[in-house]
Amino acid sequence: MPAIRSLLTTMLFALAPVAAAWAQSAVERRVVVEEQGWELIGDLSLPAESGKRPAVLMLNAANRDRTEYVALARELARRGVASLRLDLRGHGESVNRGRFVPGEVPRSPLIWDSEADVLAALRFLRAQPGIDGSRIGVVGASYSGEEMAEAGRIGGYARAYVALSPGSFSDESVDGIDPSGAAWLFVASRDERYLQEITAAVRGRSRTVELLVLPGVEHGTRLLGSTPGLPERLAVWLATALR
Repeated sequence: MPAIRSLLTTMLFALAPVAAAWAQSAVERRVVVEEQGWELIGDLSLPAESGKRPAVLMLNAANRDRTEYVALARELARRGVASLRLDLRGHGESVNRGRFVPGEVPRSPLIWDSEADVLAALRFLRAQPGIDGSRIGVVGASYSGEEMAEAGRIGGYARAYVALSPGSFSDESVDGIDPSGAAWLFVASRDERYLQEITAAVRGRSRTVELLVLPGVEHGTRLLGSTPGLPERLAVWLATALR
């Protein structure tokens, strides 16, 4: 089997103590990112320490919202990493032009074409004082895993990506993992039947991706609440990848 990056092996399960110099708290503020007439609502978390710092953009799963990332944002702040928890168009509080309807057929481009939201949020993050624009990570869950990958193909890839059971992850996204030059962590439940084919494709066609297969059937951001310690594990991985 092709060699897999060693970051996950060395860091993910051997959680190092947080260095004394790392921030223990963060200042948070509600922000609005405007894109194509949408008012995208988010929470920007900036660690109290000074200097340029890395940042992570967190994207909601389908029919979910940004509140599920609070624990991950807290763990990142402890490690001196800023974050932006964002409600994509049609989700959470970002509904000024409409709301996502589960199972809607045909899918409305007004709601689903949210790769533009990802690009707008990345521009917003890079424009913030104290953010190192060359050290940005993205976390996508469920459908937003595909949206973040598509945004990377359109506007250039970030430094690191965490995909939480991206059920709509396309062949183009799978094949783009290695050429992206970014660090990728793919997280999935072992017994989630709709994701098994995608997990197998990622394992078989990428030489650089790191895979974390968890017991159970949970999907997307639900993994963060159902897997003890997972927010801390992901924060360690992201902080290391963005170092």
